[in-house]
Amino acid sequence: MSEYWQKDGFYWQPLGGNNIDQISGHSYQYTDVIYDVSNHLKQVTSIIVDLGKFDNYQALGVAGASAAVPDIRFLLSSSLISAQAILLTHSHPDHMNGIPHYLKAGYSLPPIYGGKYTKMILDDLYIQFNIAAEIRPDFIEIKEGDILNIGSLEIEVVSASHTCFDSFGFIIKSHSTTVYHTGDMKMDLSTYFRKPTSVKRLKERSAEIDYCVADFYGVHEDGYAVKEVDTFKQLVKLIKHSKKNKIFLPVYPTHPEMYIIAFLAALKLKKNVIFFGNPDFYSYLKRIIDYGINFSDFAKERIKVIYTHNRDEIKSLNNNYVVIGTYNHVSLNFDASSKDSFGIITAKSFFNPLKGQFNAHNIKFVSVDDYPVLQGFGHGFLKDIEELSQILPQTTFIPTHCPVYIIDYFRELANFLNIKLIAPTPNNNEVFLLSKEQSILVEKRISLWLSVLYQSGVASLVEVEQKPTSGEGFLKRTISKRRCMSKFQAYLYQRKKKFS
Repeated sequence: MSEYWQKDGFYWQPLGGNNIDQISGHSYQYTDVIYDVSNHLKQVTSIIVDLGKFDNYQALGVAGASAAVPDIRFLLSSSLISAQAILLTHSHPDHMNGIPHYLKAGYSLPPIYGGKYTKMILDDLYIQFNIAAEIRPDFIEIKEGDILNIGSLEIEVVSASHTCFDSFGFIIKSHSTTVYHTGDMKMDLSTYFRKPTSVKRLKERSAEIDYCVADFYGVHEDGYAVKEVDTFKQLVKLIKHSKKNKIFLPVYPTHPEMYIIAFLAALKLKKNVIFFGNPDFYSYLKRIIDYGINFSDFAKERIKVIYTHNRDEIKSLNNNYVVIGTYNHVSLNFDASSKDSFGIITAKSFFNPLKGQFNAHNIKFVSVDDYPVLQGFGHGFLKDIEELSQILPQTTFIPTHCPVYIIDYFRELANFLNIKLIAPTPNNNEVFLLSKEQSILVEKRISLWLSVLYQSGVASLVEVEQKPTSGEGFLKRTISKRRCMSKFQAYLYQRKKKFS
C-alpha cells in the first residue's frame, strides 16, 4: 500500500457506497494533506462521513456472521491519516449502524458529529449492543448553518430533505478545493416538521463548490422524486373515498415522515388515531415524541390519540379511527371486517404478511403497487439531479449510493444534460485526488468488507473481498442492469427529440 498522502492535496475515498450491485454500508474518507513551500509536511486532516452497515452480509459467505461493515481500520490506527472525526449525515442503519460493531470489536472511535435525532437513535443502539458509557465516543450535536473547524477543514452543515429528522449534507472546504457531500436527499421543499434541502445556501456558495459527492439512488427514475405533500394528498383522498370507519395504515419504522404524514391525513379528516405496533415501532415513536412532535397537542379537541392496545380505550373511539404503526396482522383488538375496514400499504414488501391478513378477512386494501406515491421517497430522481446540476453548473459530480453500473450507463445521458461526471467511475476503496483543475485516480485498491462475528459478546472482523452478491436482491427490488440501460437510452431519446 503506497502512502498517497506524500503529495499535497485533497483526497476522497469511498469505503462503502460505490458498490458493485448493492447500495448499503456507506462510508467515505476525506483527507487534506498540506505541505509548506519547502515541501515539508505541514498538516494532515482526515474525516469519515458516515459509517453504515452492509445489509446483504449473508451473501458474502462468512458462516456465522451477524453483519458486515466498511473497512476503516487504517483510519483508526495511530498512522498519519487517522480520522479526527466521524460526521453522520442521518440516522439510517446503512449510514450509521457500523458504529456499534467497531466498538464491540475493541476499536476506539473519534468524536462523532450528528443531529439531535441521530444521537437519539445512536443512543438506542448503544443500549441494544450493551456498550458501556466509558467507551462511547464523544458526540457533538450539530444543526443547519453550523460551521465546523476540524484540523485544516472548514465544514458547513446544510439540511437535506430525507425521510428522518436532522438529515444533513456537508460543504467541506479544504486548502485546495471545496466539496459538497449531499447525504441522502431530494429537492422537495414540502417537508413536515423538518427542514428541506438548503437550496438557497447552495446557490449562495455554488461558485466555490468544485465537486458534489451526490446521492444517485433514484437517478434511474425520470422526473422529480415523490413530494411529501403529494403523499399526504393521496392518503387523504384514499381514506375519504374508502367510506370505511377503520383505516389500517402501516408505516415503515425508520421513516418518521410517514408517521407524521399519516397522522396529518387522519387529522384533516377528523379520524381518531391509534398508534399500534411492536416494541421496535414504539421505540421509534417515542423518539419522534421526544424530539418534540406532540401528536396529542396537535390533535387538540379535534380527534383523540391513543398509544395503547387497551380494548376499552379503543371502543371509546366509536369505530372511527386510523391505525398507524408497524404490524403484520389485523389485531382482534379492532374487530376488523370487510364491512367497516380498509387498508393502505405504504411499503413495497415489508407488509406482505399483512396483505395476507387483509385477504383472509376479505378486507379491501391498496398498496404502493396501485399508488406508488404512497411510499414517498427520500432520494432524488433524475430531475432532482438535473436541478442540482443547474444550481452547481461548474461542479463535477461524484455519484454514490448506487451500484457502479448505474453510473456507467448514465454517462451518455449526463453528457447530453451537461452534468459533468467524475471519470473513471469510482469503486469502493479507490483513492481520488481532487483539485479545482482536475480529479485523478491515484490508487486502486481491493475493495473489502469486514464480516462481523460475535463470540461471548465480543466482535471479530473478517476480511471479505467485494463481489457480486449472487442473490441480487437489490436489483430485483429496484432495477436490473438491462432495464437501467434501457431507461437511460429512452430518456436520452426523449430529450434529443424534444430539442431537435
